Amino acid sequence: MSLARVCHVSTVHNPRDGRIFRKECASLARRGADVWFIGAQDGEEIVDGVHVVGIGKATNRIDRLTRRQAKVWKALDRVNPDLVHIHDPELIPLVWAWKTLRGRAAVFDAHEDLVAQIDGKEYLSPRVKPVARAVAKALVTMADKGFDGVVAVTDGVAEDFSHRNLKLVHNYPLLSSFDTTVEGQKVPGQIVYVGMLSKGRQTDKMFAMMDLMDGDARLVIAGKQDPEVAYLFDELDKHPRVDYRGSIPVDEVPSLLGSSVIGLVFLEPLPNYVNSLPTKLFEYMAAGIPFISTDLPFLVNMLEKWDCGVFVDTSRDAKAAAEAAKELLADPQRCKRLGENGRRAIAEEFNFEADADALIAVEQRALKRQDSQIVEA
Repeated sequence: MSLARVCHVSTVHNPRDGRIFRKECASLARRGADVWFIGAQDGEEIVDGVHVVGIGKATNRIDRLTRRQAKVWKALDRVNPDLVHIHDPELIPLVWAWKTLRGRAAVFDAHEDLVAQIDGKEYLSPRVKPVARAVAKALVTMADKGFDGVVAVTDGVAEDFSHRNLKLVHNYPLLSSFDTTVEGQKVPGQIVYVGMLSKGRQTDKMFAMMDLMDGDARLVIAGKQDPEVAYLFDELDKHPRVDYRGSIPVDEVPSLLGSSVIGLVFLEPLPNYVNSLPTKLFEYMAAGIPFISTDLPFLVNMLEKWDCGVFVDTSRDAKAAAEAAKELLADPQRCKRLGENGRRAIAEEFNFEADADALIAVEQRALKRQDSQIVEA
């Protein structure tokens, strides 16, 4: 048996994206796989056992759909993988053509419900959305019928596919990335949010919540802004309790969370969110801090038994969230208990290490060559 060459590809995500690079690629490399990654960076290097091939970052959407795709094709021909594992829907047609012509295998990693997310894209006009949904549906169908395997992040996303080689690979944290919290690291009153900043993630409600807080409470925010919420950050002086750190490196996230007392997860009940598993929520649990989350039924049903956070209604205003935050900040023992419960839940059930075998199984079954394997036996 020979070792198969696996190549993950993304022209959209950060080259050190948590799911793609740190969880999937690096986990495969640690298991002895021959792993390559083609991504939006310059140059070539080997990181955590993964061979990284840069194709440069796209300057705009047109560049991403033209020049970057041509560079992906050339890079694939040079890397010459046995299996291509892609993470961007826009790459589906190109990789379908490449793998068909080269007689190789391909796996699609469905990070979200591609069709449902169209409703949350406010920059698309009502006239354009039906067309966008049709395109999204066509891409899903092409991957489902034309690829050799599908990885889905949640049960809801998996429902879009009927592929016989489909498995769930959740976006849970790597337990090994989060050390248990030392009490002396805590910053009194520090609340945290790390992730995308958008209307759908109710960034405005986070700001409104902090305007209702008192004492030494402050909110540290880190992440990329969507244009629709940029106005909040243009007026930061009006929100003295908000400390915006911009985008921070992935390896700095655990220490930031560990130094905080509470983590926030606010979400509008959009089709793409109602059955989602917010990565940040599970990262708060892994860091041993309680969360305050929007009371989406899917999340409540999954996590209420663990007693590791507080669910509130954020659909109308931020008052319930502010009251929950005040109560938690005033009760350090409760915060400690909820944090310990969350850490235990991650250790026992919600960690990426437990899903690594499912990732390997999908890729192994997708291979065209029966005399090759993804990881060393």
